[in-house]
Amino acid sequence: MVKITIDHEKCEGANCAECVDVCPMEVLIIDGEIIAISDVDECSLCEVCMDVCPNGAVTVEED
Repeated sequence: MVKITIDHEKCEGANCAECVDVCPMEVLIIDGEIIAISDVDECSLCEVCMDVCPNGAVTVEED
């Protein structure tokens, strides 16, 4: 099981969306002005979203 957390206090949302752009499994989506998780079960634990986030707002871990 995968746990993805987005710290919306740090996240710039739709203004940045770097994590959405790089997610190969399309797990992260833009929902209005915020970044949301569409289907955590599709996450491959590649952690690319964590790597590209300029604010360290995304964490991915095995649950």
